[in-house]
Amino acid sequence: MQERATGAAPADLRDFAALFWRRKWLVAGVIGAALGAALLLSFRQTPVYTAKASVLLEESSDATPQDKLNMATEKLVAGSSAVAKIVLATLHLPGTPEEVLRGLSVDVPVDTEILNFSYSSHDPSMAQQRAEAFAQAYLTFRHQKLVDDVLASQRSLQSQLSALNDSLAAVEKKAEGASPHQQDVLRAQAASLTNEIGARQQKLAELTPSQEVSSGRIIADAVVPSSPSRPRLLVNAGLGLLLGIMVAIGAALLWEHVDDRLRGSEDFESRLGAPVLGAVPAVPRLRGPPTQGLVTLERPNSSASEAFRQVRANLVVAATACGAKAILVTSPRDQEGRSFTTANLGLALAKSGRKVVLLSADVRQPGLEGIFGIDGPRPLGFTDVLANGHGRISSPLQVAWSVGDNLTIVPAGSDSDDPVDLLDSKIVSRVIHELRTHADFVLVDAAPLLPVADAATVVPACDAVLLVADARSSTRANVTEARQQLDRMNAKVLGAVLVNAHGNGLRSPSPS
Repeated sequence: MQERATGAAPADLRDFAALFWRRKWLVAGVIGAALGAALLLSFRQTPVYTAKASVLLEESSDATPQDKLNMATEKLVAGSSAVAKIVLATLHLPGTPEEVLRGLSVDVPVDTEILNFSYSSHDPSMAQQRAEAFAQAYLTFRHQKLVDDVLASQRSLQSQLSALNDSLAAVEKKAEGASPHQQDVLRAQAASLTNEIGARQQKLAELTPSQEVSSGRIIADAVVPSSPSRPRLLVNAGLGLLLGIMVAIGAALLWEHVDDRLRGSEDFESRLGAPVLGAVPAVPRLRGPPTQGLVTLERPNSSASEAFRQVRANLVVAATACGAKAILVTSPRDQEGRSFTTANLGLALAKSGRKVVLLSADVRQPGLEGIFGIDGPRPLGFTDVLANGHGRISSPLQVAWSVGDNLTIVPAGSDSDDPVDLLDSKIVSRVIHELRTHADFVLVDAAPLLPVADAATVVPACDAVLLVADARSSTRANVTEARQQLDRMNAKVLGAVLVNAHGNGLRSPSPS
């Protein structure tokens, strides 16, 4: 029993590239759908316009360290209901502050004392008007607050001065009738009060008059936007493309995991544990008897014909090495190219000067007869030899058809009610042995290996097995199961042929 390689080679970038190339239509479809959806949603959205006004804040000259600007606080103030009420009053708008605030956003550039007022609306003129109104309303609110602070400071200082003046007048009056010692103490108190009064007066004089208080100024007026800020077509397209690529990669990997089909010659060889003698590319449908499906005859210069010549060369070397002459050609399942391969390989061997006999052993659904133009009712053949035994039809050569130089075909023969029992007789070995004596190679076109037991009954009469698989439909599981079944029968697997391999992209015939 031959050992088979079961380990997988480490994946590399070429494996992934090959994977995405195999799934190129899936990848392209997913990416196209995602990009199209992003663009469609973008075009269906109502355009939104955004206008921006910028305000530079200013501090009063007498501000203390505690009075330094806190831009986080100013940002919250700029977006407050108090400022929104001023906007409503200025523009004579109906509604509530919350409603007019919905389109507003305020941001502070890093390490600046600037507030950017951005307003978004479906109407570009409204966006410009309200961005400007919020900037002005904020300056009005802040100016009023600064004015109120100045007035409050003036009132506080004036109240302190009044109290100090009253205290000074009381000390001076008390000093008029005091003793010399008391007068010295009272004069000292009066001097202290006078100094405090002077300091308060100086501070009052230094206060900025309320009409000169500056809260800030607009350094960039809002202008009517000429293009919408949303939807951002290029950004959405880029996001759609990125999302599409990510989903496409995931879909390709998932499909690759779910799809059990063979991944080419190397995968086939790894699963089977035997060499792939050749990979036949897909070929166009060959029409009309008597050569339907004979690509090596109809198109001798095609890539498919060259592939069969390669299969022939490899088969001859492998068969000579192990002394195999009778080779059973089968496949895991039906419609994987058994008869197509048997016919063209037989023709290629015959063209090289070797005598070849093709035995149509798929007695349920024979395919060689149709390929070589043996039409009409099923002629006498293999089953008739088996049924007669040593009777009138005892030799397969009695029912053989010559279909070309060095090439003979033994048809499947008449229908049988019990093909498995018929094929399981000892006569099968005698028939194949007789054909071996008259030919260099006997290619036995057998039924598929897995659905029925027909091929398994013929395997012991043959020297080796050639397994055929279709690159478009054969699965790894079927190849593995077919190999296991051949191993149980101690069959020698000479090699394999992969049909419909990736080549010129043309569709092949539907070989049986």
